[in-house]
Amino acid sequence: MDEVNTVHGQSDSSPRRIVLCFDGTGNQFHGNESDTNIVKIYQMLERHSPGQYHYYQPGIGTYIKGQGSSSTRYNLIPKLRSAVLTTIDCMVGSTFQSHVLDGYRFVMRFYRPGDHIYIFGFSRGAYTARFLAEMIHNIGLLSEGMDEMVHFAWDTFSNYQNAKANDPLTERDRKLIEYMEKFKMTFCRPDVGIHFLGLFDCVNSVGQFEIPFYRTSYKVLANPPARYIRHAVSIHERRCKFKPALFILDDKDSPVDLKEVWFAGNHSDIGGGYALQEGQKHLLSDTPLNWMLQEVLNLPGSESKLSFQTLNVNDVSKAENKFPGKEKPGTDAFTLRKKTNQPHDTLAFGHGTSWLMVLCWWILETLPIFTRLELFRGKWIPRRLPPNLGAPRDLPNDAVIHTSVRDMIRAGILDEDSIPALGGDNPNIPNVANVAYTWKKLRRTAGQTSVLSDKASAVEKDLKNGLQKVNGLTNGFANGLNHSNLDPTHWLR
Repeated sequence: MDEVNTVHGQSDSSPRRIVLCFDGTGNQFHGNESDTNIVKIYQMLERHSPGQYHYYQPGIGTYIKGQGSSSTRYNLIPKLRSAVLTTIDCMVGSTFQSHVLDGYRFVMRFYRPGDHIYIFGFSRGAYTARFLAEMIHNIGLLSEGMDEMVHFAWDTFSNYQNAKANDPLTERDRKLIEYMEKFKMTFCRPDVGIHFLGLFDCVNSVGQFEIPFYRTSYKVLANPPARYIRHAVSIHERRCKFKPALFILDDKDSPVDLKEVWFAGNHSDIGGGYALQEGQKHLLSDTPLNWMLQEVLNLPGSESKLSFQTLNVNDVSKAENKFPGKEKPGTDAFTLRKKTNQPHDTLAFGHGTSWLMVLCWWILETLPIFTRLELFRGKWIPRRLPPNLGAPRDLPNDAVIHTSVRDMIRAGILDEDSIPALGGDNPNIPNVANVAYTWKKLRRTAGQTSVLSDKASAVEKDLKNGLQKVNGLTNGFANGLNHSNLDPTHWLR
C-alpha cells in the first residue's frame, strides 16, 4: 500500500487530535465550489491518520433526527412532515440543543487525557461550536458511556448561562452557579480544554427567524473557551439577524491567543456557499479560508498539529485571491474581475439573492421586534428600536482589518466608502439610544438648574436629529425601491 503523504503527520504515541466541524444554517455537502469553508476544511483533513478523529455536522435546518428521506410515492406524508420540520428548524433553530449535544457526545466517546480538541464552525454552526466549547470549558466532559446524564449536563449549563447573564446576581443565580460546580466535580472529567476554535462569521442567534421578544441566544458568553481562537468576521453583512458574536477579552493577562480579523464580503463571502460566476477564478471566501488554514498550520507545538492531505493544502494556498492582479484598469479583464469580486448583498436586488428573498429579508429589517447587539459609547448594548433598516455592522475601535481589504481598495475593486467607520454609533439610523442615555443623565441631575438646562437642550437636539433621519430614511427607502441596486444606506450618507 502506498504511503499517504501528509502535512504534520505524527507517530501513534503522540496526543490525538479530535476535530469537529459544524456547518451553517441550511448548509451541507454539494461537491462543488459552493461548498462552505467548513466542508473544504473537512475535505483537506487526512482522515487516514491513526491519531486523528473527525466529525462533520450539516447545518441547522438540513435534517431532523428520526425523519426518513425515502423518495417513494408511498412516503409523501413523512416527506412533507420532514420538510415542515426542517423549515421550522431553519426559522427558530429548534434543534440547536441536539446539534450541540451530538458534538458533545462525540468528544465524550473519543477524548483521552492529553488529547487536543479542534472545533470549526460557520454562521450558526460557529455559534454551535462556540457554545459547545463553552460547555466543555465550564462544566467539563462527562465520562464515556454516561449518555443518560448528557441532558442533565445541558440543563445545568444552560441555567448557569442564564444566571451568569444577570447583573447583579440574585441568590437564586448564585445557587445555580454553585450547583453547576458541584455537578462538574461529581460527574465530569475536569481540565478538559479546547485547543483551537476556528470560526467563520459567528452570529449571536440560533434561528433565522427567532420568536419575537423571546431570547434563544445568549448575549453574555464566558471568557474565551479555547487556547487558540481564530475568528474571521464579515465587514459588509447588514442583516439584523446576522449581527456578529464577537469575543471580549476582559483579562489582558489571559493565556488565550485570540485573533479576530475582519474581511471584505457578506456573511457567505466569509464562510463560503456561493458558486463561481462566469469568468471568476476565485471566491471572496477563499481569502478567509486561506487565512484560517495558515493560522492552523502555524500553531506552535508539532505534536498537536493537525494532519492534512498535502495536495489539498497546497491547492488552497495557491487559491488566495490576491490584489492587485495582472489585470489593468480599463480593460475587460479588470472589469470582469471587479464585477465578480464585489461583496454579495442579501438586502440588494441583483447582488446574489433572489428578489423574493430580498423582500422577505427587508420585512425583518423593518420590524422592531428582534433584539440585536450594537456598539454605543464603546459598549455592546441590546437594541430593538429603531429597526435595523439595513444598517451596516458596527466595527469596534480596535477592529483588525485584513490586509486584503486595503489591497482591494487600492486596486480599485472595492469602494472605501463601503467600509463602516470604526467605533460603532452608526450614523445611518436615528440615535435613540443616545437620547435615552442623555435623558437618564438628565434625571440624575434634577434640581441642578444650570445643568438641567444644558441637558434639556441636548435631548431636544438629539430628538430633532433623530426625526430628521427617520424622515430621510423613509423617503430614501421609497426612492431606493425604484432602483435595481437596492441599498438603503446610500440614501443616508
